[in-house]
Amino acid sequence: MVKTLIAAASLLAVSQAFSLDWQRPDCSAFDSFRECRNAERNDYRRQKQQELRDKGLSFWYFERPDFSDNQVVEKALEDKVEGVLFFSFTVERDGSVSAVALRDQSSEEVQVYAAPILAAMKNWQFVPSETSWPDQEWRYQFFFESENCEEGSRESDCDADSAFNN
Repeated sequence: MVKTLIAAASLLAVSQAFSLDWQRPDCSAFDSFRECRNAERNDYRRQKQQELRDKGLSFWYFERPDFSDNQVVEKALEDKVEGVLFFSFTVERDGSVSAVALRDQSSEEVQVYAAPILAAMKNWQFVPSETSWPDQEWRYQFFFESENCEEGSRESDCDADSAFNN
């Protein structure tokens, strides 16, 4: 019992330390918000898909989260709630996804985005394989343009190190 409590406390401490260390991506090397956002999103997706392919896994269907028609999420997007969410899941032998769970987050506030992401991930489909693959991970991060980069601003006036949703 004591060992279980110590292990749980250690896991919680490591998890919290990791969560608190999240920082917005450095976009200073990019000319625009759009370029930074797309590069950040695409680089992560390519990296994760390559990791999965190296294990013998390939996406058959990748559903994106639907954040519309959810007033709480829309309010968080409007308020520009930033942070990162880490999810875990299992790829079953038939290619379906199970045991989808929120593993960690950078703050309690960013957790508002989790429900639509969990719903989308449950619909992911992989090419069937001979074995199941537990403990797979995926990340979604949310970061926004600075206030001076709102719609209608000239791109040259905008802070280049801000972006949205990876």
